[in-house]
Amino acid sequence: MPTVERTAHSPAPPGTVQAYLRDFANAEEWDAGTISCTPVDDSPVGVGKQWHNVSEFRGRETSLTYTLEVDEPGHLRIVGRNKTVTSEDDMYLTDDGPGTTVTYRATFTFHGAAKLATPLLVPALGKLGDDAQKTLQKAIEGLPVS
Repeated sequence: MPTVERTAHSPAPPGTVQAYLRDFANAEEWDAGTISCTPVDDSPVGVGKQWHNVSEFRGRETSLTYTLEVDEPGHLRIVGRNKTVTSEDDMYLTDDGPGTTVTYRATFTFHGAAKLATPLLVPALGKLGDDAQKTLQKAIEGLPVS
């Protein structure tokens, strides 16, 4: 299972950063690969909330249904699934004094024929992580400080 981990920093406090990240519709702003991300229904954001995400990976569009599975102070887990891949995205938020450090870890489990190609996908996943780190950093830098 390939894993990509990156960090980003925000001058905003952890609660502000977590509120922003827990609404996965905001992935359109902070995830470089996301084309669109819309709630499946109009229920409030909380554990069990789902989003339909369309992303680009290696020049192709792919759709996943993401579910907020963990929403605890300092930790979010949002899991995306389709027939080809399961993406477990864990975000850890640490109060670092003047703001928040976000450690973002994505673990990918490929299914079916894609499982055989896993070793070939590792470099592309690394680039995806690098691109996402840049857009995440830019997005959370602009969050309100108070």
